[in-house]
Amino acid sequence: MPATLVAAVWAVVGRKGWSSMLTNQLDSRAGAGGRLAGVDGLRAAAALWVVFFHIHAFSQAQFRHVPGLDLVLRSGSTGVSLFLVLSGFCLYVPFAGGRSDRFKTGQFFWRRCRRLMPAYYVSLLFALAINLLGGAWLGFEHFTPSQLGWQVLTHVTLTQTLFPGTFYSLNGAYWSLGLEWQLYLGLPLLVLGVRRFGLRRTALAAIACNVTYRLALEILIQRGVVARGGALATAVLPNQLPGRWAEFVFGMVAAELYVTGQINRWIDKLKYAVILLVPLSVLTLQWPLSHLLFGAVFFILLALVLASDNVVSRFFSWRPLVALGTMSYSLYLVHQPVIEGLAYLLRVHGHLSPTKTFLVLVLLLPVVLLLAYGLFMTVERRTLQHKRAGALSTSNVVTQSAPLAVADGVWRGGMWSTLGSATMGAGHLADVGAGSAIAGEVHLAPPVIAE
Repeated sequence: MPATLVAAVWAVVGRKGWSSMLTNQLDSRAGAGGRLAGVDGLRAAAALWVVFFHIHAFSQAQFRHVPGLDLVLRSGSTGVSLFLVLSGFCLYVPFAGGRSDRFKTGQFFWRRCRRLMPAYYVSLLFALAINLLGGAWLGFEHFTPSQLGWQVLTHVTLTQTLFPGTFYSLNGAYWSLGLEWQLYLGLPLLVLGVRRFGLRRTALAAIACNVTYRLALEILIQRGVVARGGALATAVLPNQLPGRWAEFVFGMVAAELYVTGQINRWIDKLKYAVILLVPLSVLTLQWPLSHLLFGAVFFILLALVLASDNVVSRFFSWRPLVALGTMSYSLYLVHQPVIEGLAYLLRVHGHLSPTKTFLVLVLLLPVVLLLAYGLFMTVERRTLQHKRAGALSTSNVVTQSAPLAVADGVWRGGMWSTLGSATMGAGHLADVGAGSAIAGEVHLAPPVIAE
């Protein structure tokens, strides 16, 4: 279903401005073997998974007669886990392979702000307008002036993730952007650890921190210190930096293997582990460490996309999927309030059944894609066209196409900022900066998510 929809939108929109602008981008990547394109495809798949998760959730549809469909749709929330792995990859690629001395903290944060904040703030204005103008008619929460002021303050400062009352408000997808920024704040510490102790020890330390934090939280829940089922236990506390650090670090490890040319050797060892990890992840969804299993699955998936030619890489390099991946950050930013409002209209005012509501929302998905396209063309694209100060030499690094695209611009920033170039190596991407998975900027070095 997602593939058919993407193809349909590509056929319509691609004949106009989108195709001509993005084709240059795709062609510039083709010469590098399509790996970067495959990562863009991963970003698109993750964004679509999250979108269908929200369509399923807000429509309240149940497909008991289609085995496995409800499980797949409900699992869409784990698309954020894929974004986090991609984010770690994109942000660290410019500094992998013994190049951590190139990391400049001030420069990194300036690039992150320049890449992510304009589109985020425009989408925030859009979310505020929908909430205030639509109000109860669209099923949105009513805020008093003081409550609205608090919502605006926390969302402008990306601290909404810290409080139960703001975690899912205005635009529920924004919570992962707050988490992304916590991961950005933690990256300088990780880079310092890599410089002093190496990536292996640093990664193990971060993963141990993640495990310890999650187990400690579970103990607090078991003892009643944190209310089971409450917002703190289910949303706020698990989704702070120490609770999701491992997934980000998995992406960093993938970046190191890729830049040092070890990815093919490792994927031969790990590809069969997916057969065990996927069902194990599904069976342990309620386990406090289940996110580690999903992170491991997505690490292997990313490695397959980065590895030499295979069916997985070819699938995620499908041009319509890659094209959607280029604007996946904008899609992530705008989709949830639109889907939430439309679902309420269809169910409450249109008196449609949950199943019919789901189907209508799927048919209306091109409208959401067009809104995302509008945000991309008017705002996000401009943040991708900034000039690079100068290309770093690629003579001492692997010059494979930089494979990633997350919410930020590391990977995308790098590729996008040079739309006219035929190829871009890891060194060039590194020069552009660090990025994240939801936004998909490949500064070679983000959500959705966050994005």
